Amino acid sequence: MTKPVETFLADYKPEVRDLALRVRELVRSILPEAHESVNTSHKTIIYGNSPRMADEICYIAPLSSSVNLGFNYGTQLPDPNGLLKGTGKLLRHIKFESTDEVSVPGIVELLKIAKNHGKF
Repeated sequence: MTKPVETFLADYKPEVRDLALRVRELVRSILPEAHESVNTSHKTIIYGNSPRMADEICYIAPLSSSVNLGFNYGTQLPDPNGLLKGTGKLLRHIKFESTDEVSVPGIVELLKIAKNHGKF
């Protein structure tokens, strides 16, 4: 049986799909208990303490040639490495253009802080 995430990613270019799966591995390593769901209308893979929108912590958004790791309450996270981008009221994201960027210092820490913000 095909899993929803793999089905969702099937239409993306192989390099974007591989990058999204690498970011997913990282997210799952820090948030193993998180509820994972696919929102096809927003084209995102969402992680949170439950399926409720209010409980969302972060998301993965595959794009045409890159992948964003977004934080639902990104403006409330400390970001000493300046990784978070965006101008929204709450949302911030990190843009990945290669799998090498997934291991940049500071990303794991942001996920851990976001996890605690989400009350895991």
